[in-house]
Amino acid sequence: MNAGPTVQPAPPQQQQQQPGWRATLRDPAVLAVGLYALVAMLAAVAAYYTLFTVWAGYDDEGTLLVTLQSFSHGGTLYNDIYTPYGPFYYELFGGLLALTGADVTNDLSRSTVVVLWVGTSLVFGIAAQRLTGYLLVGITAMIAAFATLYVLANEPMHPQVLCVLLLGVFVLLAAFGPGRRPLWAGAAAGAVLAALFLTKINLGTYAIAAAVLAAALTIEPLRRRRWLSLPAIAAVLLLPLVVVYRDLDIATLRDMLAAETLALAAIAIAAWPLGWRKGEDDGAVGWLLGALAGFAVAFAAILAAIVLNGSPLSDVYEGVVTEAMRIREVNGGGDFPITIAVVDWGVAAVAGAALTLSLRRWRSDGAPSIWPGLLRAVAGLAVLLTVARITPFAVGPSGGSQLSLPLMLAWIAAVPPAGADEGPFKRFVRVLLPALGALEVLQAYPVAGSQVGIASLTFVPVGALLLGDALTSLREWSAARGALALERFGAVVAIALAAIAADFAVNSILRSIVNNKMVYDERKSLPFSGASRLRPLESDHENYTRLVADLRRYRCTDFIGYPNVNSLYLWSGIEPPAPDAPGAWIEALDSERQQRVVNELRASPRPCAIRNEGLAGAWLGGEPPPDRPLVNYVLNDFRTVDEVGDFQFMLPR
Repeated sequence: MNAGPTVQPAPPQQQQQQPGWRATLRDPAVLAVGLYALVAMLAAVAAYYTLFTVWAGYDDEGTLLVTLQSFSHGGTLYNDIYTPYGPFYYELFGGLLALTGADVTNDLSRSTVVVLWVGTSLVFGIAAQRLTGYLLVGITAMIAAFATLYVLANEPMHPQVLCVLLLGVFVLLAAFGPGRRPLWAGAAAGAVLAALFLTKINLGTYAIAAAVLAAALTIEPLRRRRWLSLPAIAAVLLLPLVVVYRDLDIATLRDMLAAETLALAAIAIAAWPLGWRKGEDDGAVGWLLGALAGFAVAFAAILAAIVLNGSPLSDVYEGVVTEAMRIREVNGGGDFPITIAVVDWGVAAVAGAALTLSLRRWRSDGAPSIWPGLLRAVAGLAVLLTVARITPFAVGPSGGSQLSLPLMLAWIAAVPPAGADEGPFKRFVRVLLPALGALEVLQAYPVAGSQVGIASLTFVPVGALLLGDALTSLREWSAARGALALERFGAVVAIALAAIAADFAVNSILRSIVNNKMVYDERKSLPFSGASRLRPLESDHENYTRLVADLRRYRCTDFIGYPNVNSLYLWSGIEPPAPDAPGAWIEALDSERQQRVVNELRASPRPCAIRNEGLAGAWLGGEPPPDRPLVNYVLNDFRTVDEVGDFQFMLPR
């Protein structure tokens, strides 16, 4: 019998499906966190093997660790502790050591540098992504920043490791802009500048000068009031002359002065049309006012903290300013890594900026051209490749220099892409970043060592901004050619940026891991508590092991090095005589301070000395040793009892 049509039961209500792992990976936030984390982990491995295999005989690391140890144990900065650096470094790290009770060791210092090195690179990467809107540009910038900071391995825990982080945070705050609370955002940036200034006065001064130049060229009420803006611009342009005027008899420094002045002039010319337009207000003025207030408050707080710790303001001034100025005398005014060709490029940069300024007046409303985007892309990639020391082809005014080519191309970043509608703060950042890079080049005077790498770091956001502008121009060109061209543009950009990021990763991280791990595995660890991870050259391992053994064998109660290898104090457990003579004490300490050390050594039951004429000669620059108390004491009142490599172990006569 036909029962009629069968009625199907209603399907149960489907549960809400969770996105699959493929969809999760395509989420922009998840992808960004994953890529940054992956690069950070690989970078940490590369940094570890580099830091624990590099040892510099001049031992700036030991000098800084000894002073940090003394400060954390209650020593008075600039009186009991000699240093040419600002108080913020000691307040931060010395305070952390005092709070945690941690021992000051080479293992701890180098592990700390691993974290700060990778963290600084990450900050620059995020800032680059914020500036450009491209994740892979941020990843590339992070790796490029990491590559510039390999110089941190030469002097672990030097104040420059804190300075690079502060520079990165300042760039990041500028990249994120005023936001909804411009006063507070600006106050944070100003506080960071105060901390930078009171860590290394030269780096802080150059960063402040860059902000002044950018504000004078782009922000009202400065821009239109020539009696305010023109003196500010002139002062910044004259700053390189003020810095190097004492050594203008050196040809390379005259070339550097010319190149610096021309580069800054090109930036000022390129930024000249970027002033205020009626009705604009994106929080730029509030951000700058907040920065002034934040700088003042942080500056006062840092000084108050060190004064309450026992250091009078007169001693702080002498340490932060007077002793910092004397670094030139200690290390000597030397050559700058630059050639005369850079001056020619500087003239071309000024001409290019002037030509660009003129052509803007006759800008055509026709179809976009591909050439501005391509040229910006070449410039941005050239800057990043140069600072990261990746050279698939030689280009630029000075082969092998990390600074010359970026310095000469920085002005291009001050020119917005055609048709870009940017607010006052974005125009301020456009001038701030290239000016910051150009001015920080000055830190390579008077000592063009690790400072070259630190200076090149500030060009990373400049290169990223150039790449971002190039992609903006090329996208506009593609959009004008139709939907298919725009789709192809997206595919080409994705593949090209991925290839660039991969190339940077291979050259700057993966190769370093492979090479330095092999070195690390082949060497022996130092047999000292707190330095067991450090694996120097075999000759250094043998020399330092024997020197520490001699200090114990001869029952030394105190000692001085000529010059000092201050890590020996940490390895032997012997407290250094105040005021904690640095490695370069031969020239760095005046007669009064040297006499204090002599008095402490004479009062010690069994003082010893460790002399190395080769290291001393490097600090003296070929000049005879000065006629000062501690120099005469070491040279005349001790006799050699053991030869350890190039070292002489000495006891009192």
